[in-house]
Amino acid sequence: MRWRVDARRTTVDRVTFDFAAAYDELNADDDDYCFYADLADVLAAQHILDLGCGTGTLARLVAAAGRTVIAIDPDVEMLRVARSRPGADAVDWRLGYSDSADPGWADLAVMSGHVAQVFVEDAAWAAVLDDLHRALRPGGTLAFESRNPDARGWERWTRADTLRTVGTPDGPMEFWHETLAVALPHVTYATYDRNLATGVENHDSEILAFRDMAALRSSLDRAGFEVVVLYGDWSRTPVTETSRELIVVAEARPPQA
Repeated sequence: MRWRVDARRTTVDRVTFDFAAAYDELNADDDDYCFYADLADVLAAQHILDLGCGTGTLARLVAAAGRTVIAIDPDVEMLRVARSRPGADAVDWRLGYSDSADPGWADLAVMSGHVAQVFVEDAAWAAVLDDLHRALRPGGTLAFESRNPDARGWERWTRADTLRTVGTPDGPMEFWHETLAVALPHVTYATYDRNLATGVENHDSEILAFRDMAALRSSLDRAGFEVVVLYGDWSRTPVTETSRELIVVAEARPPQA
């Protein structure tokens, strides 16, 4: 499970350590990146849009295979880290949102790291899907994942289950998540960090949208997408009630005249 704090967070106290620099250490799993890179191979996609690229691991991975990649993120600190990594020169990094994408350019558009869930309001989610449909060529592919609300993953967002410790210039830092409120499809959670040397603790909070399969299908259909396949995990098994993920691969229908 990949964690991401959105640039439009509802923050009370900002974290004190360099979250962007620590992001990859905190999120070492790469099953999602491997899935999307393999999908690019299967589709023979040559022009790839990575929306919400974060520190750019996926963008650099697919660019290394000789593809043309545009990677967009609203967080200047994430892009700072992305641009500093090996292979970054092969990617067109853009600070912005979905409307920064070039129209009719992409063969494949991807949102990894549960980016789809940060668009809390239905109007914002609809606008993103419209922008991505516009960015894709007719018949192009959109792929993303969203946590399955039936799996009730927020019940495992506790200090005991999510605690990580990373090294920083100021000493080791604890990092964990806790669920604050559930009013489906919205879940509010807090991200905490605690400096083990000083005992100073900070937190910030974010709201995520847990859309079910019906809501995802409906929103995609309205935006001009046809769901091609839906997986329940990165091994491509079918979705069940206990599947933690809803992994969507959809095709862009041609715009109606």
